[in-house]
Amino acid sequence: MRQIAGILGIILLIILIVVGAIAGYIGFQVSKKVTPATPTPLPPPVVHIEQIRQAAELATVKYSLSTDITSSRVPDDLRQMLGVKEEIVLIAYGEVAAGFDLSTLSEEDLWTDGSRAQLHLPAPQVLYTRLDNERTHVVYYNKSWFIDRDLGLEGEARQKAEEAIRQAALESNVLERAGDYGQLFFTNWLYSMGFSEVQVIIN
Repeated sequence: MRQIAGILGIILLIILIVVGAIAGYIGFQVSKKVTPATPTPLPPPVVHIEQIRQAAELATVKYSLSTDITSSRVPDDLRQMLGVKEEIVLIAYGEVAAGFDLSTLSEEDLWTDGSRAQLHLPAPQVLYTRLDNERTHVVYYNKSWFIDRDLGLEGEARQKAEEAIRQAALESNVLERAGDYGQLFFTNWLYSMGFSEVQVIIN
């Protein structure tokens, strides 16, 4: 009986040792899972003004417009008393782009401090106005008998059309829209570069 009791005691001791080892291993694994890892700090974002300035002219808004233009020429002599004239009507299609001339930016226009950034943009402007020469065409032409044809009359009408399209875009607040979209564009761009506090100001 004593031998059996001794053997049982040894077996029980072994079981306790094994159970303790298993419990210790499980506790170690759990502690490894719940212990938060120390995050590695990220370096501050780096942006140089040249990254922005190299874009040169940035168009943020484009308007497609059409207009009809009438140009006429009346001779500067007695023929005008007879109603002599040359007249042309032009249907013009064109595009106006507004945005920013980024080549004017200087180092002082961009400020960064750690995760904060502030950018000063120049005032938006009309970058270009161009006619669609494939679609722009003469729809009416009339000339009196007693006047020679003026080959420059259509060119004059095209110049008037270009200015009319530009003026129509300005009256549609193209510069305000260009400013709004420019602020949004550069705000999102600076956030994407890693800054958490961003301010974009238009001069």
